[in-house]
Parts: sequence; structure tokens; C-alpha cells
Amino acid sequence: MKVLITDGIDSQCAQILKQNGFDVTEKPKISKEELKEIIGDFDKLIVRSATKVTSEIIEAGKKLQLIGRAGAGVDNIDIEAATRNGIIVMNTPGGNTISAAEHTCAMMLSAARLIPQATADLKQGNWNKTKFTGVELEGKTLSIIGLGKIGREVASRMQAFGMKTIAYDPMIPDEFAAHLNIELLPLHENFIRADFITIHSSLNESTRNLISEGTFELMKQGVIIVNCARGGIINEADLAEAIESGKVRAAALDVFETEPVKADNPLLKLERVIVTPHIAASTNEAQEKVAVQIAEQIVEWKRRGKLEGAVNASAVELAQAPGVSAYLALAEKLGATLAQLAPSQANKMTVFTSGEFLHKFNEVITAAALKGFLDVRQSKDTNYINAFTMAKECGIGLEQKFEKENPDYTNLIRIELENGSEKRMIGGTVFGDKEIRIVMIDQFLVEFKPEGHIIIYNNIDKPGVIAHVTQLLLQHNLNVAYVALSRDEEKKVAMTAIVVDGEVSDALLQAVSSVNGVSSANLVLL
Repeated sequence: MKVLITDGIDSQCAQILKQNGFDVTEKPKISKEELKEIIGDFDKLIVRSATKVTSEIIEAGKKLQLIGRAGAGVDNIDIEAATRNGIIVMNTPGGNTISAAEHTCAMMLSAARLIPQATADLKQGNWNKTKFTGVELEGKTLSIIGLGKIGREVASRMQAFGMKTIAYDPMIPDEFAAHLNIELLPLHENFIRADFITIHSSLNESTRNLISEGTFELMKQGVIIVNCARGGIINEADLAEAIESGKVRAAALDVFETEPVKADNPLLKLERVIVTPHIAASTNEAQEKVAVQIAEQIVEWKRRGKLEGAVNASAVELAQAPGVSAYLALAEKLGATLAQLAPSQANKMTVFTSGEFLHKFNEVITAAALKGFLDVRQSKDTNYINAFTMAKECGIGLEQKFEKENPDYTNLIRIELENGSEKRMIGGTVFGDKEIRIVMIDQFLVEFKPEGHIIIYNNIDKPGVIAHVTQLLLQHNLNVAYVALSRDEEKKVAMTAIVVDGEVSDALLQAVSSVNGVSSANLVLL
């Protein structure tokens, strides 16, 4: 059992592993080339954030069974490649929460009071009391973008300073946030009302450049911005312009789009920008916690087969099961589609499976449905292991039910989503070994392949509606790949799903919504 440890992880990690019979090699500053060359000799790899465990590295690790991340994020590990190769990926959630929250608060205070700048100026022999006049936190409004563990810890600490806390997190119910004395608001309202903004979201396609030129225009004059989450969420060039114009009073950044940060980054030249080199989690306590935690998790895996902190264990275990992978992919597609059709908040999800084959896989199918749903609805990475916990944290109640055989489909997955009195439903099946199909939405039996750009709309069942819609598609130079139609039993209302080749603009979707007889139109991206 050979373990390779990189990135200067606290020595307690190696000590614990050696005490439990592991052969440990430590290479704290290993290059990508050397890692690729030697990884084939090791069963396990433990990293922090510096080592990028790419698909190329994973393919070279012919003996790899496990990749451990001494920290919460796993964005430096290609989880898809690891899963494909049957390699378990583990992290240590919560180990550095307090350190990251405290660093965020320190950065906020420093930006408000210009502490680093005043220190540097004083050490140069100056005594400029008026130059470094700051602003108080008491009575100010703090916007928290992403209300996960770190965001909540920041909120409780800054509330002690007398700050009013508001937040944006589409997966957190209002009552859950209210219990924390936090007011949930739409994203644009956060930007409009905030005196301070702190980012606590992961980086993905929905959050990249989340704060940029357009959002700066919504903000108050003199807003202060803190980012100790991930680089790339803030457009750095736009931030530099906003600071130079005075729109943003100050910024405090621990993370950058490119790390190590380049010397010519314009933010480094601005006096009112405070920077640290991605050290929010770099405290003695946090380093020890995550080092001990990952070592103990690996020992537990060796002794008892327990997969605490594993982010892809179910996928690894079930990827080889004949016929199951297609249903897991279907469940993710159903969850992702429902997330784009249903209201922004939900308090209950019920996952139904029918067919004897699916009965024993009910739990992992539910996890897959949650993953598809949460991947669309929130910015944090979701996997089969953490899906249930994340749903609970977001206030979503879960039920898993097994139905009798469906008369029309041998195996069927249905998902119901509730928000008070409103309920949406979607169902699907697999034809043959891998032909995934959505076969029902609400009361409509409508069959189509969940793939690409799909326009789904409801309309009064009368002649001419689909002709009008297809004419709009033609005007926007979009080819129709597939059309599915359905009517309710009374033949008064219809649903249409149109799969198109190419991107659907907001203007086109609005035009479809405005067609006489169309009551609602949604764009689903899969």
C-alpha cells in the first residue's frame, strides 16, 4: 500500500498512515512531469490545492485506487476521469471552514480600515492619519453570495459587528435563512443593497464572471468586495476599472483566476486592493485538521471499507453494474430538466421507481436525480455521496418510493417536486440498453431525448400555434431536430417540446412566449 503525498501536507498525515502500515513517500514540490512519471508506482495519492490531478495524471496512475484531497474543494481533481477509472476521490469537508471564515472577516476589516496600506506607509516613516480614513461596519449591509458552511460562519461573526446580513443562494429556503437572521434576496437585489459583498461560491459555468461590468453598475457607489472563494467568479479587469472609477471603494482578494497570480495583473497595482496568496485555509489548526482527517479516513477505508468523505463512491461501485449506468444518467437528466422547469425554490422532492430491476437501485437513483437538480440550481459541486446532505442543508425534504409495474414502461423513473401548493412532475425511461427518453411532464405524455437545447411550452390546443413557433425558429436560422407533442385528456391544453440545433437567444424565447395561445415557455439546456 504505497501512498504519495504532495503539496506540503502536515506531517501528522504521514505519521498516522505509517503507524497503520502504509508505505509513504512525500514529495511536497513535485512537478507535473515528475508526478506523471512516478504515479504509476502508487496505490494512493494525497494532495492539497497545488497539485493538479488531471486526466493525464490519472491515466498514468495504473495502480491508483484512491485520491485524497486534504481540504474541501476538489476542483483540482478530474473526478470524471477518476470515476471512469474506478478510483475513489475523497475530501475533508469542514476541516478548514473556520479558518476560511476568519480570513474572510479579517480581509473585510482590513479593506474597510485600510490596515495593510497604513502599516506599509507608517513603516516608510510617514504619519498620515487623514489619508487612511476608513468606514465602519456597524449598520452596514453585508451581502453573502453562497450560504454554505463558510458563508454562514461569516454571517454569524459579522452580525456581531452590527452588520445587517442579506444573501443569495437559490437552494436555501427563506425560513432556513431567517433562522440565521439572514434575509434571502434575488441576486440583483443583493448587488443593489449591499455595502459589502463577500463571495462563497464554487467556480462553475454559472458563476464564472458572476461579478463583472454589468453587475458593478447595479452596486452602490463605494461598495467593498471580498473574495476568498475561487478566482474567476469576479472579472478581474472589470474589477480594476470599477476601483479606478471609484465605484468600488476597496477589494480584498485571496484568490485569482490564474494562480500564482501574474505580476502584470492590474489589481496588484491598485492601492485599494488587498491581496493574499490563497491562504484563507492556511492556519496551523486547519492544516492539522485536514491532514489528520484525510489520513484517518484512509485508515478507516483500509480497516472497515468505510468511505467517509468520498465524493464518487456510489458512481465507482455502480459504474460496472450492467444496465444501471443508463438509468443513473437518465435520473440526472430528469433532475436537471425539472430544475429548469420548476419554481426557484422547492421544499420536497419525491423520487418514484417502478420495475423490479430499479427497486434495489432506488437510493442511488435518488442521489443521481438530486445531483442533476442541484448542479443546475446551485453553484456548489454535487455528487452521489453528498447529494442527500446538500439537499437537507437546502431545506429539501426527500422521499423515495417504489411503485408497481407501469403498464406502459418496464422500468420508469418519476420525480415530483413540490413548493407549497405547486407541484411539478417529470418521468423517463431507457429503451434498449442506453436510449434515454423523457416520456412525461406533468399531465402530458410527451417523449423526447433529453439532449441539447430544448424549448418546452404550454399552449391552448388550437391550430396554428406550432406553425407560428417553427416560423420563429426559421427566422432565427435554427433547425428543428425533433418535435414532441401532447394534449391533456380534455384536449384543451397542449405541451410541445422542440429540440433545436444551435443556441436559443433570450429574444427568441420571449418571442415564443408571446405567441398567441402560448401560456409559458422554457428553455432547457442539457
